[in-house]
Amino acid sequence: MKRWNASVRRWNSIHNQFLFFILLFLIIPLFLSMFWVFKPLEKVIEQKIGKATEEALYQVDFHIERFLHEMLKSAVDISTNSNVISMLQYPNELSYYDKLRLTDSVINKLYTTYLTETQITLLDRKGNWISNKVITTQLYDHIVSSDWYKELIKEPMGIRWIANDASNYIYLDKKRMVTLAKTITNHQTNENIGIVLISVNESDINSFFEKLEGEAAILNEQGGFVAGALSEGLLMPGTEDSDDIWGSMKGQFISQKGNSKSIISYDTITATGWKLIQVIPHDKVFKEIFDIRRTSLLTTGFIVLAFLLLAVSIAYSVSKPLKLLNKRMQEIEKNDFNSSLSLSGPKEISTVIESYNHMARQIRELLGRLKDEYEQKEDMRFRALQAQINPHFILNTLNNIKWMAYIRNDREVGEMLSSLGSMMEGSIGRGDKLITLKEEMEYVKHYITLMKLRYNEKLSVDFAIPESLYHHEVIKFMLQPIVENSIIHGIERLERNGVIRVEAEATEERLIIRVIDNGLGIETEQLLVLQQSLLNGVTDSKSIGVRNVHERIRLQYGEGYGLRFESTYGEMTKVELELPLRSTEGGGGVTC
Repeated sequence: MKRWNASVRRWNSIHNQFLFFILLFLIIPLFLSMFWVFKPLEKVIEQKIGKATEEALYQVDFHIERFLHEMLKSAVDISTNSNVISMLQYPNELSYYDKLRLTDSVINKLYTTYLTETQITLLDRKGNWISNKVITTQLYDHIVSSDWYKELIKEPMGIRWIANDASNYIYLDKKRMVTLAKTITNHQTNENIGIVLISVNESDINSFFEKLEGEAAILNEQGGFVAGALSEGLLMPGTEDSDDIWGSMKGQFISQKGNSKSIISYDTITATGWKLIQVIPHDKVFKEIFDIRRTSLLTTGFIVLAFLLLAVSIAYSVSKPLKLLNKRMQEIEKNDFNSSLSLSGPKEISTVIESYNHMARQIRELLGRLKDEYEQKEDMRFRALQAQINPHFILNTLNNIKWMAYIRNDREVGEMLSSLGSMMEGSIGRGDKLITLKEEMEYVKHYITLMKLRYNEKLSVDFAIPESLYHHEVIKFMLQPIVENSIIHGIERLERNGVIRVEAEATEERLIIRVIDNGLGIETEQLLVLQQSLLNGVTDSKSIGVRNVHERIRLQYGEGYGLRFESTYGEMTKVELELPLRSTEGGGGVTC
């Protein structure tokens, strides 16, 4: 048991825990993360390579389709040429010179961008032919006796795509080529009067494969090669890979043959139904990835080894002074902040002890400041309670004077004192800074009542506020300074009657209140200065009230809210107050 406890204490040391946690939380996760990263990375790269391969194969398929389309277009042009039809119907009426001219005008000049070296042959059904290739009577008999010719000659406007090889040749050189055979039909009798053969060498098709990696080939429906070549044993007819290819129009899969893997991509040439196939060795694609993974593993192993040596060194250098610090701290018996540790031990421990002593001094000073601040706060609270006596005394006095005015039938003075008293009562009320729009409008109406006593008929105020907005939250005394500005700076010096309109509307998330007057307005330069002062927080002597309202809104709700000014000098001024849309109904009222 003692040996067990000693082992636990030894492993519980900072030195051993440091090494253990480095192994547990750094080295092991590092190797696991490398494994987890490389596997998905290989999958992602494989998918991207597959996608790039499919795109490249699609481009080749596109060019081959255009190549075959050119052949078909040329065949159609020849089969509909009136001179060709006339020659096939009446071969004996054309002289040798006429046939040469027809060969030159119809066959030799039919080359296009794709069809630069094309063999073109015209055959009638009476043993005659025209060709830019050498044709013999024996070759003519061989062609007309072939199965595909016998089937095609029966079809009006029939078309056959033929993959020629040594056993199914068109010309005497027996080269592998692709041939388009099309019947030439007399449209009046709907009878085939001949056939046109357009052939291209396999090399012309193979030239499209130059930009493809790996091997590429075109296979016909029987699995025979039309162009290109594949390694022996790949895509043999009847195999699972071959069935996959002929079972769909296009796709990609990985083929496993023994120890060798290949990425096979395929597409269908719609003009012929043949399959365009690309085969890339899997190891060739991933060779660089394998090299990178091997290099990464070696580099990581070296870094881990170096890190372990460094960790052992750091653990030893940390644990030794900490053991000394622990021994010294065990000698401390006092546990209050008035005590301090003596500086001793190595530099690291001395720095820690010095920091501790400095922290203890700061805490003592902080406790002293908190005590002083608490005493000051209590003193200010007492003074604030005392300060409330004067406003209440003035308010009570105003109420007494108001009732004396009513008793003496001086209603004008009474109403003025009543409005003034209501405004003063609001300013020394509960202390809430947030009230309802309805309450704010009451303060504004009291203020306007006072102002109308001074300006009489020169001042009129319209209110356009929906009842549904009266219970929304606003800041106390935010409209009175704006209305006061409109009267003093806009209407007071106005020769005509002044009108102030207070309106409000709600958007999805905002409450917008507008104060619009038809006063003198603000000059352009002064308006720019005012807008800039609201933006930058600079207050001038002429806009203290406006600035106060703007700052209170921004402090309460954030930078996105506040005041906006629009004005046309000599005509009008509009002030918009923008606040968040917050209803007090069902929410327990407005609180600070």
